[in-house]
Amino acid sequence: MTLPLEVSPVLDKSDLEAFIRFPFRLHAREPHWVPPLLMERREFYHPAKNPVYEYAQVRLFAALRGGEVAGTVAAVRNDRYGQFHPEDAQVGFFGAFECVPEQAVADALLDTAGRWLKEQGKRTMRGPVNLTTNDVVGLLVEGFDDDPALMMPYNPPYYADLLQAAGCAKVKDLHAYELTSEEYRGRLDQVAARLLQGGRIRLRPVDLGRWKEELEFVRSCYNVAWAANWGFVPWTDRELDFIARELKPLVDPRLALFVEVDGTPAGFVIAAPDANEAIKLARGRLFPFGLIKLLWRLKVAKCSRIRTIAMGVLPQYRRRGLDALLVHQLTVNAQAMGYRKSEMGWVLEDNVPMISALTQIHATKTKTYRVYDRDVDRLPA
Repeated sequence: MTLPLEVSPVLDKSDLEAFIRFPFRLHAREPHWVPPLLMERREFYHPAKNPVYEYAQVRLFAALRGGEVAGTVAAVRNDRYGQFHPEDAQVGFFGAFECVPEQAVADALLDTAGRWLKEQGKRTMRGPVNLTTNDVVGLLVEGFDDDPALMMPYNPPYYADLLQAAGCAKVKDLHAYELTSEEYRGRLDQVAARLLQGGRIRLRPVDLGRWKEELEFVRSCYNVAWAANWGFVPWTDRELDFIARELKPLVDPRLALFVEVDGTPAGFVIAAPDANEAIKLARGRLFPFGLIKLLWRLKVAKCSRIRTIAMGVLPQYRRRGLDALLVHQLTVNAQAMGYRKSEMGWVLEDNVPMISALTQIHATKTKTYRVYDRDVDRLPA
């Protein structure tokens, strides 16, 4: 006999702990799933610690069968998104979607999230987005044979079938590209040398001694450079501080570069060792041995690849090859440090200039992440 299914809101610490731990049980035998750090997930969903909660309303739900979690979802009302995308003011979001391979469970979760968003005045539910478009976005639909890079999602192939059968339709694909040392072979050497002639253009590493000032340029440049991109919403100061605090231990000045024109910052690129290789060893726990394994991988054995997290060039300095210069120097530095490959993403499927540039240096598309929309306007109350 099949036990009845109930979808309940996450109301207390016990509920949240079950919500966070469910994927560990669900994906226990999945070789490419990377368990998140439990400590980090608790902080991520803590309204007093994650600055997203300062402007967004978040509701977490768990599907329960016989008292045991069978699926999870988050519903997010983010009116700040509508301020920057007035055409999508009636779009809400769903994320944290994890589900056993049963359509009834997926339908119950998505219907519940959709009804809550409908009550909030939204007509469309978009996702997976965890919890904003500045964080982990999309459902993996291509590239299941590799571990996810830092801050990228991983899910079983059947998730796409569940979402589509529930009435979700593709709205945008995001791609990840990989560049290996063997394929690069100095393809931008001549371009870089030409740009650096004369001394007007200069590359420099991030100055960790001036971290706050450097971070302020990253914030302002990113917010301007990405302003016209699909789904973009500027970081708040608190959001950037939150992200920077998480990433700072991974930052190596050789992988965080600024380009200046006549002494004025014009663009940046920030990459980091793919800490997922280390986090996977910790199995969600830092103690008693997880921290040792994590540090061993990061400091001793080292990771095999880096992930390019963000890059931007101010509009007035575009079409001068500065983005190519940043990619070139980052690649050269990474190779000198012993990294064999770099994952660059995500890249919007219709970002033709970036895709063309990556293709020219023989970067290969390795993963596709899909964002879906679902009409919630007709859901019953």
